[in-house]
Amino acid sequence: MTAIVTGAVAGLAAGVFIWLVEEGIALVWHDLPDALDVDPFDSWFLLAVPAAGGLLVGIGQRVLGNYPESIGHVVTKWRTGERVDPEAAPKSFVNSLVALVAGGPVGFEAALTGILGGSATWISDNLGAARVPVRKAWGAEQIDELPPAVRQVPVLLAAVSGLFAYRWLPFGGLDLGFRLRPGDGNIEIGDGLITFAFAALLVVPIVVAFRMVVVAEEARFFQRAPVLVGVAGGLVVALLAWPTELVLFSGQEGLNGLDELSRLDLGYLVVAKWLALTLVLFAGWRGGPIFPLWLSASAAGALVADLTGAPTQMLAAAGMTAVGVVFLKGKVLPAIVLTLYAVPFAFAGAMLIGALGAAVGFLLLDREPVDPVASSDDQTTNGEHRSCEGPSSG
Repeated sequence: MTAIVTGAVAGLAAGVFIWLVEEGIALVWHDLPDALDVDPFDSWFLLAVPAAGGLLVGIGQRVLGNYPESIGHVVTKWRTGERVDPEAAPKSFVNSLVALVAGGPVGFEAALTGILGGSATWISDNLGAARVPVRKAWGAEQIDELPPAVRQVPVLLAAVSGLFAYRWLPFGGLDLGFRLRPGDGNIEIGDGLITFAFAALLVVPIVVAFRMVVVAEEARFFQRAPVLVGVAGGLVVALLAWPTELVLFSGQEGLNGLDELSRLDLGYLVVAKWLALTLVLFAGWRGGPIFPLWLSASAAGALVADLTGAPTQMLAAAGMTAVGVVFLKGKVLPAIVLTLYAVPFAFAGAMLIGALGAAVGFLLLDREPVDPVASSDDQTTNGEHRSCEGPSSG
């Protein structure tokens, strides 16, 4: 019951934050350009807004601090019994909202981790009796009374509960911009083989991408001049977005138009989306990597679909699931649950094939030098705490 309730609260928090982000983007990128009678993506406006966003990002770094923390940092604190500062919640909220509304190519999952982590600490501080059940429900403490095979069930229940709460919020029309269009989920043998191979091969660039994200998040050179570097990061992203505005924002808004892009545009988007994400993280903008890499993987799927004739949505769903598999260290079922936030259940077959293909590709890698996700047990070496858990840095 604790898992279901806390999962629903997480889903509600996610929905409210995402709704505010959407409303902010609509105001800044649609209503304001209409009032000024300018094209937001083909005029000075494209440079001005990210630059202004970079200014606010730099100010946020100075005033509020380096928030939100990466998902890896927060999860490590959670699992090792450390406190996630309750003040991280409002700081993560403000910094992330600014970055996302300004067009930052980052995901909102890091903000949600900071908001929920800080809120959970506040609950445990003020309602001590709730501390242990919540930590068990979210996998921070082992449930000894359950058999090993079912100890992850509470975590999955929390995730599914959060998904249901998120899906059926009575405002904002959240699903319209966040999910693939419903389509035919039938899979022919040839398309299934292409999908499996695509997901398996995609693991290597996903691992590399996550590793670069971790490096960018750990860099601190921007703190010498956070405002100047923040503005520079915004301008660089604006230039990368000049060929296509899909480089901007977290990425989910571009999932349904990929089959209309040329091969050249798709190839550019695969690289530019990841590059923009990495550069803004170096520049002090903060956010998660999952949604941007979902778009990058989906664009790669659309490109392969154009070359092979396989269904675009099937390959996009498989590519997004492959991102989840790497993010979750080869775990198939949790990766599918994660992907369900943006992919309809009609594509369950494509997600399963993508997850299995990615799991095979992930296991074939030499994981010691390249695995971007370290287990929580590996966070302490020779008495020193590592700074992050892996690509779950956001």
